[in-house]
Amino acid sequence: MFGSNAGKFGMPRGRLLRRKARATATVAVILTLAAAAMALTQPAARAGGGTITFHGHGKGHGVGMCMAGVYYRALRGERYQDIIRYYYQGVGFSTIDDNMPIRVKCRDGVIRVYTMREYCYRQQEEPDSWPKEGLKVTVVAFRTYAYATMLRGKHAAEGYDICSSGSCCQAMNEAIDPSRVPNVVAAVNETAGQIITYNGSPIVAAYSSCCGGYTASAYEVWGGTGYPYWQPVYDDACAPSSHHDWDVSFTWPEFEAIINSRSETAVGELYGFVILDRGPSGRVTKVRLEGSAGSKQVSGAFFAEILGLPTNFFTLQEQNFDEYLLLQNPNDTNANVYVTYMMPGGHQWQDYYAMAPYSRHTVYVNSILQNTELSMKVDSDVPVVAERAMYFDFRGSGMKGGHTSTGSTEARRLWYLAEGYCGGDFESWILLQNPGELPANVHVRYFGNQGVVEEQDYHLEPQSRFSISVDSVPGLETAEFSAEITSDLPVVAERAMYFGAGDRGGGSCSPPLAVLAEKWYFAEGYTGGLFDTWLLVVNPHEDKTAQVEVTFMLPGGANKQHSLRVPPLSRGTIHVDDLPDLQATDVSALITSDIPVAAERAMYFNYGGRRGGHDSAGALSPSDRWYFAEGCTNANFDTWILLQNPGDDPCDVRLTFMLLDGSKRSKDYEVPARSRFTVKVNAVEGMEAADFATLVECLNGGAVVAERSMYFNYRTRDGGSNSFGVEDPSTLWYFAEGYTGQ
Repeated sequence: MFGSNAGKFGMPRGRLLRRKARATATVAVILTLAAAAMALTQPAARAGGGTITFHGHGKGHGVGMCMAGVYYRALRGERYQDIIRYYYQGVGFSTIDDNMPIRVKCRDGVIRVYTMREYCYRQQEEPDSWPKEGLKVTVVAFRTYAYATMLRGKHAAEGYDICSSGSCCQAMNEAIDPSRVPNVVAAVNETAGQIITYNGSPIVAAYSSCCGGYTASAYEVWGGTGYPYWQPVYDDACAPSSHHDWDVSFTWPEFEAIINSRSETAVGELYGFVILDRGPSGRVTKVRLEGSAGSKQVSGAFFAEILGLPTNFFTLQEQNFDEYLLLQNPNDTNANVYVTYMMPGGHQWQDYYAMAPYSRHTVYVNSILQNTELSMKVDSDVPVVAERAMYFDFRGSGMKGGHTSTGSTEARRLWYLAEGYCGGDFESWILLQNPGELPANVHVRYFGNQGVVEEQDYHLEPQSRFSISVDSVPGLETAEFSAEITSDLPVVAERAMYFGAGDRGGGSCSPPLAVLAEKWYFAEGYTGGLFDTWLLVVNPHEDKTAQVEVTFMLPGGANKQHSLRVPPLSRGTIHVDDLPDLQATDVSALITSDIPVAAERAMYFNYGGRRGGHDSAGALSPSDRWYFAEGCTNANFDTWILLQNPGDDPCDVRLTFMLLDGSKRSKDYEVPARSRFTVKVNAVEGMEAADFATLVECLNGGAVVAERSMYFNYRTRDGGSNSFGVEDPSTLWYFAEGYTGQ
């Protein structure tokens, strides 16, 4: 069979490669001694006695069927026809005569004539011990490839139809006695004459040993377009295979010697290499080598071949995305927390965490699932608070930063997103999670500044994660937009944005709005220095214009007003920095509309060299209590608690910080009426270097709005993030977004 087991040609889906597949992902390895000579970025390994580790997936080319996946799908009870349709997109089935003759050049060099049935009995692609449905897949594909090879006359000029070499055609052995392989014989007989077809013609049934979690396109391994049914598909089934993941390490001298052993890659003293591009599955398609003798570019497949890597489906060991789950137990009893990680296609993983009373707990998700796109469901036996933090270098492109988000406490059939932008060097993603046990059908309406731009439908598998690249939606390639998400079954949604805006490259993420409302509150906002603050208001009504009034509340109690008119099915935008008397100040905002709308606030900044942006949905009302699971003042992290008191009386507020060991620190403040108030946690005594959660309480019957902003240098990634507080702990939390890959 084309690419047979003798050399079967390997990304865990958790990806959908939403961040990588369309990217020019840049990963560089730089020789320390040559750092001044070359302008490569993102060193992933240093030379001069160091090692370079490639972390990869799969064995073989990866196009078509993944035989490891076939095996495990058969074990878990999938039917052979369903397995075939999963790997080959849009195919059907037809029947040929199993008594037809086929001329085979056998392993001993002799040309023998068999019936197609007798030929299939002697397949040596998979053993007789395989599960029944897996053997049926094997023999149907085996028969299909043999028939297609006959039709195209591959070996007609040599006097035979097919050879028994797995490296040329497919693995067949004339020495096999059919009586010794009864399961293979049964699979052949029970699928008598069946072949796989596309538009009525037999397909080229390519397959390989293990795809490593994502099958490949022909372009990624051979450079051609291939066939329409050879589409990359996510494959969670092959995860147990010993070939699914691999690591190969070189010392720098070893690596340099291999590179210079071939004329195609020899560049003299090796300064480094850059991964220039990846294909739809994440496989490396272009690599540039830099050295003292110049620069050379080769395909990813050739690069992997000369290094002896099992596939060109690899990354360097350090990931571009680090993900954390932050848990807060505000109770006086222990909390038993179960986290279910949901991946594209429905594959799941579960972990358990025990939390002491009044404590904060941190889960480093990369230590559990690597190179994976994921959603999370958090279950607890007592109410807790959950947030997710991510730190990234988006595609290795220099869009470095981080974002945080509180979870959603329920799945819903309707969500709104006020912010979104695909112009310039912005990319927007909508992340969907279906936590239910049935497939969900999702409809998204995208609003521009003057009505509906586009509508799209999406299908979500049960208990799975799904990603939408909004930049790929027709008509939205350069658009500002808002979105309305409806579903026939309850789902969870988030929106992530990555950008390289001037000197403020980074990213942001925000949960959606569950309802429309006539009032929205925002505690955070700043227009001084290199900060820009924007308010986004979406009006999803078909025939009503929204008359919006914004009250800006400043420190000390001064208030400013601004009006905005938002037409039906449109989004309105306010750049706060441009408004009179608001050019350089801390500011909170109250948005009031004559009809229900949705609202968010976006900020872009350079905070002492920490560049980026963050975004948050508004709060529906003030509260006498707010919770934050995340908070850090260690190393290069600054954490701020932002308070808005929209009431007519001062409010006494207590901040209680809950540490990892269950100990607490408290600090009281008076927040003036109709004002904004700021607390830098790093300056609170006893909180100079801590990981913590926070409880905000009003002590005198008042109510405030609370947010938390963080600015950081995390490894090589600088930026900032923001989250709204949570009014009530919950026993259930959902997170649609999550990623631990490149």
